[in-house]
Amino acid sequence: MIFKMSTYVLLLGIIFITGSLAVQEESSEFALAQRERRVKDVRLAMDDGTKLWTRIVLPRGSSFDDPTANITAVMDRSPYGYWGIESLTDLYIPKGFAAVCQDMRGTKRSGGRFSIWHSDADDGARTIQWVSEQIWSSGSILSFGASADGLASFTLLDTHPEELDAQFIIWSSAQGYPIIFPGGAYRHSLADSWMADTVRTWESDRCIDEVKANEQPGDWWEPLNMTARHDDFKVVKWPTLLWAGWYDIFLVGQMIAYDGYKNHADPANLNDVKIFVDPLGHCQEGAAEFPTNTVAGRSALPLLMSYELYMSTVTGQPFGNATTEFMPYRHDVKDVTFYVLGALEDDASGNYWTTMDNFPEFVATKFFLGEDGVLKQNSGEGTGRTYKADPADPVPSLGGSNLFLACGPYDQSPNLDRSDVLTYTTEPFDAAMALTGPLTAHLSVTSDVVDTDFYVKIMDVYPTGEHKLIQEGAVRMRNTIFEDMKEGETYEVDVDMWNTSYVFSAGHSIGVTVASSNYPRFSNNPHNGLSLLDPNLFNQNYTATNGVLSSSYVTLPVVSLDQLPRSHVIEEINEKFADYASYGVDLAEKAKQGFAFAAENQEIRD
Repeated sequence: MIFKMSTYVLLLGIIFITGSLAVQEESSEFALAQRERRVKDVRLAMDDGTKLWTRIVLPRGSSFDDPTANITAVMDRSPYGYWGIESLTDLYIPKGFAAVCQDMRGTKRSGGRFSIWHSDADDGARTIQWVSEQIWSSGSILSFGASADGLASFTLLDTHPEELDAQFIIWSSAQGYPIIFPGGAYRHSLADSWMADTVRTWESDRCIDEVKANEQPGDWWEPLNMTARHDDFKVVKWPTLLWAGWYDIFLVGQMIAYDGYKNHADPANLNDVKIFVDPLGHCQEGAAEFPTNTVAGRSALPLLMSYELYMSTVTGQPFGNATTEFMPYRHDVKDVTFYVLGALEDDASGNYWTTMDNFPEFVATKFFLGEDGVLKQNSGEGTGRTYKADPADPVPSLGGSNLFLACGPYDQSPNLDRSDVLTYTTEPFDAAMALTGPLTAHLSVTSDVVDTDFYVKIMDVYPTGEHKLIQEGAVRMRNTIFEDMKEGETYEVDVDMWNTSYVFSAGHSIGVTVASSNYPRFSNNPHNGLSLLDPNLFNQNYTATNGVLSSSYVTLPVVSLDQLPRSHVIEEINEKFADYASYGVDLAEKAKQGFAFAAENQEIRD
């Protein structure tokens, strides 16, 4: 999974490097830079004595002993190893930057135990300090981080090293709890599979148990909730570029981070954060669903912007105001750039790029869950609907923001005939209807068991009958109300369904489902109120009778189509770099082979 992501970013990196010059000439420069680079591997001691494997790569013509080198470093700290994601910092070497790559503690070639990011604020700050003190260093460090590496970059908000001058964070999160326990429900597939796939075999069970032991918000999550305290952002005095995805596993944490950097950082830097939201993020298998003006299923633009971000720290030009060889259209690309989703059919509304100064203002519009199954804008009469939820027969997960499961806008129709899935639908729209912003639900619920879950999905209902998933959210009652449910009582709960930008075409409808399971995306709930680590958790399963009252509603961020103007500039940028895509695929493979060859034979080591 990580190899596929790094290969993709490498491909875009090759396109990025070759994009403005003759392909053969620039690819020769890239190859030469790889052959003549200088490499040093060290085991850097942290404050507690733990030694972390660290690789420093200088550009050609540089020396580790040159006090006049004055080189700015791009740093990535990762659990995936050098050939996972860390080597992506090499993309900036041909332009004069150094690459600093480090295996996080307890992973790959580093010592210690994996701390689940609890030590990364200090480890990152110590590494930045050490790099800045090297004789070749300019004293300026630029942070790069994708996925898990991005979490490590976000932890620097806690230590805010003086030498940190920029952050480029891809498909990651500044908060931990709402990613692993959205609404208190455990993301079983994501957490268990990632730990088993990434952490050392003899430690993965320990890490999984440690996470499960903290299924409720508390002090354990503080090191991973970098954006929970707005005061943290007051230390930010550097420009930042965030790259998110609407179907990404980390979307909500990236959106919260953007708000913090934009609205709560040092007042002198309020305009120095930019965000780019592609359709999918980690959900690479869905790339074919969104072919409009993308390169390799995404866009080359954020990597071009990252080049400008890093160069701004060297040239002193403000991020976003510089004109570089790679950004001839920069002044037409605003602070907020995102893909507007739409139906996956010909002539659908949506499916284009837009760019603007801020996310558009929206009208928070309520749609009530009618007793008759109709989704309506006025509160309906009646008591609502009930259903039985059997833990032995959970509703299967179909698409969504997943990593190890099928992901993206999957059709939910196979689940709609189940008796434990409530469905609500609006009347078809006469004209296109657009959403951009956060999606939420407020549920008035009952149950005859002490604990249960509620899962809400927002869908685009096609005239042909498909129910394509847009977003979803969860609530596990024992981790939300923090007490046992009582039969006969009504509980009011809010469900966060993250964000989207989506246009419903004329003739389409909004669909909503409510259920009490979503497996294996989320762990199954046996309805007995026991904790995830209780050895008797699955010894007693109870079928629940759950109720959803007609006073329940979803709140959708309605905008006008005029607020989502199509950006032809971004289309031109994508088309320009698409010319290099086929060449880039071949060159990316050769580059990875070249990296390996250089590592074994050609690097000049100190």
